Formats: sequence, C-alpha cells, structure tokens
Amino acid sequence: MLNYNGQRVRLRPLRKCDIETTLKWRNDPDLRENILGYRFPVTEEMEGKWYQEALVDQNQKRVLFAIETIKQAKLIGMIFLNKIDWIARLARFGIVIGEKEFQGRKLAGDAMQVLFNYAFNFLNLRKIWLEVPVYNKRAIALYTKFGFYEESKLRGQVFFDRRYHDLILMG
Repeated sequence: MLNYNGQRVRLRPLRKCDIETTLKWRNDPDLRENILGYRFPVTEEMEGKWYQEALVDQNQKRVLFAIETIKQAKLIGMIFLNKIDWIARLARFGIVIGEKEFQGRKLAGDAMQVLFNYAFNFLNLRKIWLEVPVYNKRAIALYTKFGFYEESKLRGQVFFDRRYHDLILMG
C-alpha cells in the first residue's frame, strides 16, 4: 500500500479550503520569482479557476499534492509532477514551501522523498526533470542532494531584479 507520509510531512490532495493560503503564496513576490510561477498578481477568481482545473483535471498529465506537517496538520506547501509523458515515462517536478517559517527545515526534502517514491514505484516513471533559475542556490543544492544534475542551461531565460538570468534544466 502506498504511504503518503514522510518523517515530518504528509502529502494529501489539495482542497478547495486551501485557496486562501495558496493565494497568499502566489502573491508573494519572493516565492513567485523563485518558483517561476505566474508573474502577475493573482485574484481570488483566478485562483478559484486554477483550483477548479487542478481538482478536476482528467487529462492524466498532472499530479498535485498539498504538503502538510504531520504534527500540526498545517498546510505549508505544494508539490507536483506535470507534463507527464506516459510513453517516455517522465515528468516535470516542482515544489514550493509557501510558509516561510517552515522553509530551510528539511521539510521539502521529506516531501520530495515521498513524491519520488510515488513517482518511481507507483506511477512507474523513469525520470523526473525540473527547471530552476541559477540564482535559486538553496533549491539547486537540495536538488543536487537528491541526485539531480544539470543537463542544460538556457542563457538569459529569466528576467528578475532588472537582469536576465540563466535557467538550469536538471534531471
């Protein structure tokens, strides 16, 4: 049986009642620039539409989980696989720990361990890839620790802080 619990976090389906929290994260400029999300302010209506699409997604190209602490049952982030290619058996990965007081506490790594177990042992994927801007050093260190390595670099792909930055593709 598949276990969605890590050492300190659990993965669970995203719920409509999470909208208020995720809307706050999407409108946080620091988070938005590091996760390469939608670059403009997000309204409640926009977030509601995104939720509607995510919660009823039947195209089997995306897996999305909320990350919550086991101890407090507090929503702290989201983790996903998207662009799933069932023939090549690969998917794009992303994660955000939106609650700042929980960042840097090794909870992202715990959530990644659970998701990767699900991806490789249940979904039968063979490869996970991601995109990360070169200035997100903490994320690059975490991904490297999990065995990701740089496969290529897109020069000047991301505009942030009045400069163009490279985007690293890792697998």
